[in-house]
Amino acid sequence: METKKNNVTAYDFVHPGHKLNTQWPIFDLVNGRVASEFGAAITKKLQVIMEGHATQSTRSKYSQCLTDIGKTGIVHELSLSPLPGSVWFCADLSIISAVVDCYFGGNAIVVPVEEIRDLSRTEEKVMQHILDALTGAISRGWSILLSLDVQHKRQIAVDRLANSAMEQVMLVSHMNLRIGEIDLPFELVYPFETLKPLNERLQREQNVSPKVDETFCKAMQRELMNCELDIRGVLAESRITLGTLLELKRGDFIPLRDVETVSFKTESIPLFDARVGNSNGRVSASLSRWHLPTSS
Repeated sequence: METKKNNVTAYDFVHPGHKLNTQWPIFDLVNGRVASEFGAAITKKLQVIMEGHATQSTRSKYSQCLTDIGKTGIVHELSLSPLPGSVWFCADLSIISAVVDCYFGGNAIVVPVEEIRDLSRTEEKVMQHILDALTGAISRGWSILLSLDVQHKRQIAVDRLANSAMEQVMLVSHMNLRIGEIDLPFELVYPFETLKPLNERLQREQNVSPKVDETFCKAMQRELMNCELDIRGVLAESRITLGTLLELKRGDFIPLRDVETVSFKTESIPLFDARVGNSNGRVSASLSRWHLPTSS
């Protein structure tokens, strides 16, 4: 329990909302994929470069979600068949206005609004583009776990959302669309009961291991084989005193020891040893031992 101003508030330690960070490690991974896909899709639709990012999801009660949305929030209800229930897509009216401003060449500066109002025809059009981009992004983002048929159902007034169970647990995915240096926040709110059928899949991280792209690997290998390296080797060396060095005059010789094996390196990393000799009047090296593992 927690104490505040001498008042005791009960804390439910077995409430499912307190366990999801450790039980569902895949949820934030999926949210990151959805946000990235959302940014790419809305960039294509609006022809404005936007990068989608997701921050760590939060868990709260229904009543707290309504408080966070606020009176100027816009909420759209989405269905995620075959999952039960509905998901909310939430954005403040000021954020939609900022996207419209950016769409027409503005700077996407967020100007807070105090009262909710109906969207203009232009705002409605841009909002539809946002919803179209989002439904596809959700479907692609969740595809690592299951195939979803995501459909937009309706817009819901915030005051009508209060007619529900205030204690149910909601999972909030926080997303930002980054335009230059400005972040425009959006939220996807999932009821816990909607995602409960995926409980087992959301726990097993091995289910979402990325597939190996063979084409990319081969292309990468080809490019690596074409990389140029500076190879350096010390063919001979000798030790002299500082006094001898200072006494040297033009034409003097410094005796060098014969070296049979030289280690060749690149950026101080040993590559191979080689025997040093002469070939056609030039100093040459014959490879004798690799220091790096050979390909199988």
